[in-house]
Amino acid sequence: MASSGGNEYRIVIKDRSGRPVQRHIIAGSMREARKRAKAFLVFHDGKIQSIRQKRRYVYRVKRGGTVSEGSQSAYSRTEVVSALQRLGFEVKSVHRNYAFLQGAPATEIVSFVSQSAKLLEQKLPFHEVLYLMANNTREKNLRAALREIINDLRNGTDSREAFLRQSPVIGYHTALMLGIATKSGDMRSIFESVARLVERQADFKKGLMSSLMLPGITALTLVIAIGFYVLYLLPKMMDLLGPMIEEVPPLTAWTLEMSAVLSDNLYLISGLLLGACVAFYFWVSSPEGRAQYHRFIIHVPYFGRILRNTSVEIFCRVLGIMYTSSGENIDVIQIAADASGNRYFSKQVRTIAVPMMLKYGSELGRALEATKFFPEMVVSRFKTGAETGSVKATAVQLADYYQMENGYAMKNLTNVIEMIVTILITLSLVFLTYLSSETASIRIQGL
Repeated sequence: MASSGGNEYRIVIKDRSGRPVQRHIIAGSMREARKRAKAFLVFHDGKIQSIRQKRRYVYRVKRGGTVSEGSQSAYSRTEVVSALQRLGFEVKSVHRNYAFLQGAPATEIVSFVSQSAKLLEQKLPFHEVLYLMANNTREKNLRAALREIINDLRNGTDSREAFLRQSPVIGYHTALMLGIATKSGDMRSIFESVARLVERQADFKKGLMSSLMLPGITALTLVIAIGFYVLYLLPKMMDLLGPMIEEVPPLTAWTLEMSAVLSDNLYLISGLLLGACVAFYFWVSSPEGRAQYHRFIIHVPYFGRILRNTSVEIFCRVLGIMYTSSGENIDVIQIAADASGNRYFSKQVRTIAVPMMLKYGSELGRALEATKFFPEMVVSRFKTGAETGSVKATAVQLADYYQMENGYAMKNLTNVIEMIVTILITLSLVFLTYLSSETASIRIQGL
């Protein structure tokens, strides 16, 4: 199974004896699916017969005098037609649904998971819980995803795989944890923890966007105001009064020079800025570039500390949900690192912490210390937890602690941003006021 979110693909490999071997994977693109299909050839000597992406098809069928419509996910149109005909329907039309499948809102996912946990607490069978939630969920994408899960489970699909197939809707890590929960002995508590995790992630994103919205709008407004005055209004006025001016004040002269440079090279500067933005986008989109960007951003004063602590909180929360005392926790640690949202940390765990634990038998605290990402207090707690066998409880305690600390930090961040915005507005007003006063004091010949 893939370790990252994406689309579902079915790989068919024909082995040396001619027998087809099927594998279902989650991959981000067809290119990644082909790469992983070639990796399967190491274990199955043969050749790749086909790689198909699972897509959604919309159908219109008739049985008796009733015409009905619906949708079904499949690897080809032929599969949908065959399935409908076996059920006794007269197929009128089947075609691809090109509507973009969006992820469900975090509030809907939280509601689904938390309500499921309450129903499980009442000893309701899990398949009945899914039926109830699918019939009472208002969000169409989540409702369709739940029905797909029900169909997959009815057809004998592994529960973990059934949830992962819907990762584009409910999120990869959420789907993975819910799939694992269905195979655990304490499904209710894991569902409650997942609901808290999803809610916490949504609250952080909402708080961060709210904090950055004001400075973003203010900065744009200031740039437009200063740009209009410097690039248009002031040059027009000086062109009109230029022949009659005895002496241009220093700030006004410097502003006019800058305005002339910007006006003469406007297309060049715009092209360079656009090129820099495009280059930055492609750099950040690459795995190595995203990791380096995440490494840099956690060192930004104050703001970076909040991002790092949030990644630590999510890592500990996921680790607390999935960690088991029976071992086999290497994958759990990597999944928790991926869920943290920081690619640099995920890379450090994959390339440093995990090899240390597998090759040298290092305990969890020492391996995490080698990533150079965690605060000293977290490393110390995990070292103690590994010695006492209470890693799971330690992870939950650390997650709760950083959740509380990040809540206070976000409130302080808002105050800091408001102070910075106030300073920027004050400086801009001082600049425009002084420039205007200089312009008003210009001496005109003959006056």
